[in-house]
Amino acid sequence: MVLDLKNIKLPEKLNLYLKKAMALSQHIYIQYIKPFDILNLSYFPFIGWFVPMILNRDDFDKYHAKQGFVLAVFFTFTCSFLYFFKYFVPERADIVQLVVILLIYVLYIIYFTICYLGTKMILRREIGEFAYIDKYVKMLTSKIDI
Repeated sequence: MVLDLKNIKLPEKLNLYLKKAMALSQHIYIQYIKPFDILNLSYFPFIGWFVPMILNRDDFDKYHAKQGFVLAVFFTFTCSFLYFFKYFVPERADIVQLVVILLIYVLYIIYFTICYLGTKMILRREIGEFAYIDKYVKMLTSKIDI
């Protein structure tokens, strides 16, 4: 037995609310979901490079996914190293521990700033080079053949 929903009579007020909800959901889909490009995730901190790297649509996508990957690996490794290094510093050296923690926060700020700038480059559809970073990206990605 198939239920035919078209023949069900709804109260006028409920029908009006349903029409408004449908119009709103269509607006959200057309305005935000449909135009979303997965490449915008390339510089999403720590994991954003993964999806664009797998899709591998063209050289532009691959370039930004590689940069996001190398940045994520570098900053994750560096901050993890500093975090574990802090535990080997004696407790009496509070100043050294404070400097290490502040350095970790500065690295996070630098990383999120670079991610923001990279996302802006993607939105402008340009291939830009970050100073001091591009040569390492080319060197590392050529060795692992991504």
